[in-house]
Amino acid sequence: MYSDRVSEPAGAVMGEAWEQFILTGNPDNVRVRPEISQSWKRCFRARVDPYGKCCVHILNGKIVADLKRRHSELLEIARPFMDKLYEFTAGSRLVVFLSDENGVILENIGDYEVRDSASKVNLVNGTNWQEEEVGTNGIGTALKLRVPIQISGKEHYCASLHHWTCSAAPIINDEGRIIGVLQVSGPSDEVHLHTLGMVVAAVEAIRNQIRIKRKNRELNRLNHSLNKIFHTMSDGALITNKDGIVCQINKSGKQILGDDIEGRSIKKILNSRPGIWHDLDRGKAYSDVELMVDTGKGSFHCLVTGTPLKDGSGENDGAVIFLNQINNVKKLVNRFSGAQASFNFSDIIGASPELLKAINTAKSAASSTSNILISGESGTGKELFAQSIHNHSPRRNGPFIAMNCAAFPRELIASELFGYTDGAFTGARKGGRPGKFEMADGGTLFLDEIGDMPLDQQAMLLRVLQDKRINRIGGDHIIPVNARIVCATNRNLMEEVQKGNFRADLYYRLNVIQIRIPPLRDRINDLRDLFNHLLDKICKRQDRCIGFVSEKLMQHLLRHDWPGNVRELENVVEKMLSSDLEAINLGIEHLPSRIAAKQKAPLVCSSPFYPTPDRDSRKKEMSDLVMEKELIIQLLTTHRGNVSRVAKEMNLSRNTVYRKMNFYKISKEQLFS
Repeated sequence: MYSDRVSEPAGAVMGEAWEQFILTGNPDNVRVRPEISQSWKRCFRARVDPYGKCCVHILNGKIVADLKRRHSELLEIARPFMDKLYEFTAGSRLVVFLSDENGVILENIGDYEVRDSASKVNLVNGTNWQEEEVGTNGIGTALKLRVPIQISGKEHYCASLHHWTCSAAPIINDEGRIIGVLQVSGPSDEVHLHTLGMVVAAVEAIRNQIRIKRKNRELNRLNHSLNKIFHTMSDGALITNKDGIVCQINKSGKQILGDDIEGRSIKKILNSRPGIWHDLDRGKAYSDVELMVDTGKGSFHCLVTGTPLKDGSGENDGAVIFLNQINNVKKLVNRFSGAQASFNFSDIIGASPELLKAINTAKSAASSTSNILISGESGTGKELFAQSIHNHSPRRNGPFIAMNCAAFPRELIASELFGYTDGAFTGARKGGRPGKFEMADGGTLFLDEIGDMPLDQQAMLLRVLQDKRINRIGGDHIIPVNARIVCATNRNLMEEVQKGNFRADLYYRLNVIQIRIPPLRDRINDLRDLFNHLLDKICKRQDRCIGFVSEKLMQHLLRHDWPGNVRELENVVEKMLSSDLEAINLGIEHLPSRIAAKQKAPLVCSSPFYPTPDRDSRKKEMSDLVMEKELIIQLLTTHRGNVSRVAKEMNLSRNTVYRKMNFYKISKEQLFS
């Protein structure tokens, strides 16, 4: 609300009211508007000199220029409206002023004569017109009240302004903050009732323009961000108009489809699935549709997602289409499904000549591209070797996909290996599914128990190994694959070939490099290291610590022939730990009965860490034990009983060091008490 009338009482009556207030500081008997009365009281309390000069301190040009730069947007928007106000009031001897949020005048437009008169009361750029500085006035009082107001004649607190009329309105942004004040000033005898109304209208127009400019700025910022995202995203993306013509394509899209896509029809680009565009044209979105797109670079296997675009009236106005390379999807699936090799050759425990020979052969094979056949009994660690080969090969950053050929019914093996399309057979997953060959693209495919694969599936596998291409079950598109094949079997494949159970041509295709992993009974000298390794691993998993392992227990383990190999040993260690959850030492009483019952000639060995294969080496063994005991005592002394540091220096686990200390009867308390 604002007042649009010339204030009353006028002339002498107003002068008497002003003089009475100046003398007494009491507005009770003064006939003035409440907003003027309250303003006078504020000025009186602020000790404003009613007879002094106005705005004696004028900001220098540099400061004013800096203020103008900070308020450049407000000035840019307000100037046209200030010009219009001046045109409307031309000949009325009025001046239009714009101040900032602190009452400092930034700009003025008006007749030269009136501006000259205004300069005599310092109503010029760079002066501060807050009430505390110059008393009641248009700019200062509008800032205080936050509403439009007209101050006329002797309503001004300072006498030097009594010949002026000021009509002012604050400019308030959408956040409710004052950003400036617009004012029209002139001689009191030239005041018009409609002047304040024009100022208010101009301020509202300025606010609307500020709002529009801010919205445009937000839209430009949003458009820039979206455009940046569009052109930098890894997926191919293109935008079509309502006629299906590509009008925009990002960098990834050009890499996939070519540089000459803009201006072409999307129907031709997606020619293998024309129904996709028809759905989009009818306003139907779709997502992750598998598609082979023919480009100048050949066929491109991808997932396509499309969303129709609507105009302001809700009509179809084109579409945005995303192309995601199927290889990227496979990598993501492999990453989160755990299709990665976690073991390395350093994880293979043992130092027997037979095992070292297998490891050296595997390391040499890893750097080649030839197919590998790993043979060995169940439980010897064939997949451990396969993963180590993968991690030692140039394909280490690719996927490692494992499949047990004996774990699937014969009718499902083909679908697992080669995948299938939507509706290929009863029970097929909607949308189809890629096979192991596709998922292993760029990496390694490990086919375990290859000897159990049915003959008819062996023929299909042989064709893929030869052509490096697959055709999904129920599909009509050829998909190139690039996977390194590592196979494993516990059978004698040559015997299976002779029996007619395995194809000879497939055998020779797979058996380019053969690695034989020895059974545990053929490398029994590795048992102690394997036992300690497995014991530490299981104890860590169960958050337990075993301090001592009896020699009698170890003797029984050494006598066992281990038909289940390392897997059986791990099972036995876990059984012993589970048989007594409170045990801190392991003895013969913890052995499974089937192992404890076996009797053989005793093996001569007094240490749970060094086997003694014959009597001739016992003397050397005893010497080694003395040296090891002295080494442990020396390291414990050097490291002040810190077992972790001793274990690190001896390249052993902490649990193994504790067991050795128990065996040698070494006590930290005795050493450092």
